[in-house]
Amino acid sequence: MSTDRTTEILNYLTTISRDVGELRAEVKQLSAQVAQIDARLERVEREQKRQGRRLERIEGLVQTLRADVDDLQDRVAELESKQA
Repeated sequence: MSTDRTTEILNYLTTISRDVGELRAEVKQLSAQVAQIDARLERVEREQKRQGRRLERIEGLVQTLRADVDDLQDRVAELESKQA
């Protein structure tokens, strides 16, 4: 193999090595960004679960209140019918 061909191959391998190094750096940077996004997503999911539990509690209270209002309306209707 000629010296020129060997030099050409070495230059090619050097370029590939540099490109692989740059690719590794980019992948490392992307991995860090993905980790940050994942952490934020976990916080959002936790908050969403908390909000869901709060809404379920409020729903229960509203249903109880609605049942109380229905009972009171029935009593008022009964009292009004006795007065008539």
